[in-house]
Amino acid sequence: MLDILMASLEGVGPVEVFTSGAACLQRVGDCKPDLFVLDVSMPEMDGYTLCRHLKDDWETQDIPVIFMSASDDGHTRLACYEAGGDDFIQKPFEAAELLSKVKVVGRTLEEKAALREQAGYAQRTAMSAMVSMGELGVVLQFLSRSFACQDAEELAAAILEAMQSYDLDTAVQLRVLGEPLSLSRNGRNLPFEVSVLNHVSQSDRIFQFKSRCAFNYGHVTLLVNNMPLDDAERAGRIRDNVALLAEGADARVKAIETDLIAQRRRSGIESALPTLYTTLDAVQTNYRRNCFELTQVMIDFQEALTKAFVHLGLTESQEEEVTNLANQFMARVVGTQDASLHIVGDLERLADNLKELLRH
Repeated sequence: MLDILMASLEGVGPVEVFTSGAACLQRVGDCKPDLFVLDVSMPEMDGYTLCRHLKDDWETQDIPVIFMSASDDGHTRLACYEAGGDDFIQKPFEAAELLSKVKVVGRTLEEKAALREQAGYAQRTAMSAMVSMGELGVVLQFLSRSFACQDAEELAAAILEAMQSYDLDTAVQLRVLGEPLSLSRNGRNLPFEVSVLNHVSQSDRIFQFKSRCAFNYGHVTLLVNNMPLDDAERAGRIRDNVALLAEGADARVKAIETDLIAQRRRSGIESALPTLYTTLDAVQTNYRRNCFELTQVMIDFQEALTKAFVHLGLTESQEEEVTNLANQFMARVVGTQDASLHIVGDLERLADNLKELLRH
């Protein structure tokens, strides 16, 4: 049977045969094959036992096993399956059938090798992705922290701390309402660093020169002094992440500017309200005085008009007509005064609304 097997597998690849399970196990310690063909009936150790030994060994547990047996009943096939077999062939066998099964095993081995290669690639990709996610996490953490930064000083410090997570020596310049702030680990608004940052802020959005790289996003300029040029992949990731960080910082600077403008407007309104109330009080006082004086003028006018009727020689109907005409004009004067009073009331309500808005 061993001779028949050797002849059938000639040309497939190197083949070794053994007359006992113990001899096979001893050889497996030195050389790991691609396939086992085990006879169920062997001396000392049957095929089931040998297969279990192989499947219990971490070094050989994944090697396919084809069982051979003269019995082809369900019990035998089930026992082969339970022992860890991958296929079964009945004796006596045709060489073509054996070769066909060996080819199937060969394709399976090739597929497993390809899967292992894909798994290795996936693992390497996953490791790279984990590194990238860790680096991106620095950006996300900075963006989260930046929301709590109330001024340029706090934001610049948060940027430097984030850049230190990448082991990068960085200088940053923030321009809030046209007022620049430059900061690095060396200090604040150092003349030389300010001049360099002012210069690179006029360059492209991302400007590389030797080991230095500048990032310009609106109100923000970042200057990295030690880009890792020896690691092109890491340098590329840093460029992408720092660009995101600078863009997020620029958005926060704009928000800080908006808050500052709102604060200044609020302060302006707060300082103007007392003056507005004082002016309104003065207008009301002046209005009351004018109303009193105008009322007195109208009374004097009516008295003078009545006295004049004696000397004018007017008929009764003429006197009535003149009196009605005078009353109409005085009513118009009173109406004008009332309209002025409404305007003063509107101004008072406007001032009260502004005051109420400032409380919230």
